[in-house]
Amino acid sequence: MDTPEQTPDRTVLVLGGGGSRGAAQLGVLRALAKRGIRPDAVVGTSVGALNAAAVAAVGLDRAVPLLETIWNSEQTRAVFRAQRLQMLTNRVRRRPYLRSGQCIRDLIRFAENVVDITSFDNLQIPLHIIVTDLSEGQPVVLSEGSLEDALCASCAIPGVFPPVRHGTHLYVDGGVTENCGLSTAYELKPTRIIAIDLTADSPVPVFSKWEEVLERIMQVALHSRVVADFDRFSSRLPVTLICPRAPIHMRAPRFADFVNLRDQAFAAADRLFQRIASADGRLDPGVFYLPAPPPRRSPTHSAPSTATRPSPSPC
Repeated sequence: MDTPEQTPDRTVLVLGGGGSRGAAQLGVLRALAKRGIRPDAVVGTSVGALNAAAVAAVGLDRAVPLLETIWNSEQTRAVFRAQRLQMLTNRVRRRPYLRSGQCIRDLIRFAENVVDITSFDNLQIPLHIIVTDLSEGQPVVLSEGSLEDALCASCAIPGVFPPVRHGTHLYVDGGVTENCGLSTAYELKPTRIIAIDLTADSPVPVFSKWEEVLERIMQVALHSRVVADFDRFSSRLPVTLICPRAPIHMRAPRFADFVNLRDQAFAAADRLFQRIASADGRLDPGVFYLPAPPPRRSPTHSAPSTATRPSPSPC
């Protein structure tokens, strides 16, 4: 009697979008690398696509220090810095976006130089970038063509940045239609999925501005979709969904905030993996929330802050 051929293990890593919260994703990636996790394919959306591209280029172990260089860069800070004059000019001219998107392209070019990649063909691990077709209103998965354009498109928040033309299509942020690509990962026929979602917020006791209410509604909607996808696919294969919680109303992120998010997420994920990792290194399936870092404190007796508020967090 012939023995049935055993399906080889195939792990797909999914990195969701979430703007400056992508620094927390880096902390979890560091903890995964410490556990020796080696994904066979990577799916990324928005800022998660940028992190995913580095992992796909050189593998998880080598990607972590390179991503730390990228997150520590002036190019990253420029993406989250307010450009009030540019935003006002574009509103006066009635353009369908507030910012030019050049800061994102500059960051992606810098990242490509750090990691030493220029196209999908240079990657060690298959990479699948989720974007949204603006005309059709459907998610599209890009895994060939211009890597730079694909990454720019996946980070192009509608209304904030202009859409990116990729071939004959106009693409915008993949988070509009699939912020954490569990369904895309499932189509790759893995034996297990590890996903890092960035849409879990801390409980909010009070809202003082309408923008905070809108932001909260968007985060709740995005996270509800992710949890529904987890319920859908976790009955078919093991899915480990890791959700670092963000600080309440995280605005005007500074370099110190990126470091804090990264380090707190690493410490929390490392403690979690000590509990849910089996002897063979596999992670238990389930949804796991990591606690938010403590809120940023203003120095005592300091003068009122004159920092300008940034544009909505991209990616």
